[in-house]
Amino acid sequence: MVRLAASGVAKVDLLGPRGTTLCTMDEIEAMAAMIVAAGVLPGHPSDPARQPYFVEVEGSIR
Repeated sequence: MVRLAASGVAKVDLLGPRGTTLCTMDEIEAMAAMIVAAGVLPGHPSDPARQPYFVEVEGSIR
């Protein structure tokens, strides 16, 4: 996983915007997994603070 993530990052680092189009899905998934494993994202996706907030308008519920 680390090798795949490093390969994707190297493509973007060396080629800039063009490198983003050359990344494979496996490299993108590995980069995302490394971000999660590093603890960069706050909280867990199921935490109430990270859930979408929908505003209810009076009279919109039937």
